[in-house]
Amino acid sequence: MPERDRYLPGVPCWVDTNQPDPDAAAAFYRDLFGWEFEDAMPADAPGRYLMARLHGGLVAAVGSEPDGASPPPTWNTYIAVASADDATNRTRSAGGNVVMEPFDVMDAGRMAVFDDPEGAAFCVWHPRVHNGAQVVNEAGSLNFNGLNTRDVEGAKSFYGSVFGWQTLTPGGGGEMWTLPGYGDHLEQGDPDQVFGAPTQPRTRQFLQRIIEAGRL
Repeated sequence: MPERDRYLPGVPCWVDTNQPDPDAAAAFYRDLFGWEFEDAMPADAPGRYLMARLHGGLVAAVGSEPDGASPPPTWNTYIAVASADDATNRTRSAGGNVVMEPFDVMDAGRMAVFDDPEGAAFCVWHPRVHNGAQVVNEAGSLNFNGLNTRDVEGAKSFYGSVFGWQTLTPGGGGEMWTLPGYGDHLEQGDPDQVFGAPTQPRTRQFLQRIIEAGRL
């Protein structure tokens, strides 16, 4: 089972969805992916935050819509950072919009919500107790995050400034986000996961680029 106990800054680490009926949404995803849920909020809390587990490991969450909010339900991507406050400053400097200033989520971590210059929403997560998804890259869990944008060059500049992301073009007309050094980080945790079989240096380099591209 592909397990994670931490994420490098700049790597997507968590997803959740805000729903008008969290229990109905949880029932849907339970039937679809086999997720099991537990409410992380105190019994007297006005909202719900249902943490989903797969094989015992956290994979995602389903929460209540914020008070006064009426947007269509959507999934939210959280990107790990060393400091939510520093990420906020970088986002502003790069031309993004701060939707929610950094705030503490009890003892779990610190987060903020942004829009990029084209209006795509994303969150950042500075972990404390909660590091993010514990199960990834297998059926029923997070394995890829994508961005549709009208301004590819602008997105490269923006996300490069905020997270240090780069891009490569593996073929097929799309560009893939990469984070330098991420393949090496995965190999340190589990050498067999990325490079289990003997490979020539050029093949090894290619595999590393694909792993870096596929995860982001």
